[in-house]
Amino acid sequence: MTTSLWVLGDQLRLDHPGLEQADYVVLIESERLLRRLPYHRQKLVLLLSAMRHYADALRERGVTVDDVRAPNFTHGLRQHLA
Repeated sequence: MTTSLWVLGDQLRLDHPGLEQADYVVLIESERLLRRLPYHRQKLVLLLSAMRHYADALRERGVTVDDVRAPNFTHGLRQHLA
């Protein structure tokens, strides 16, 4: 059995407590959420950039990262599980 850790954009910690037990880390870029958030476009760019840099940092540590771009979180999780 494998374990996936879904990390949200506001949980980008290299010392995340769930990393020790996880076989995979899942980061989902939800188009729906990005359209819905009341953020300035520049803030959204920073959020996406932070998520992608976090994924790269985890990969450098040997963590398997699934960086999913999907219409919403439900589709993203289904895509990861497939």
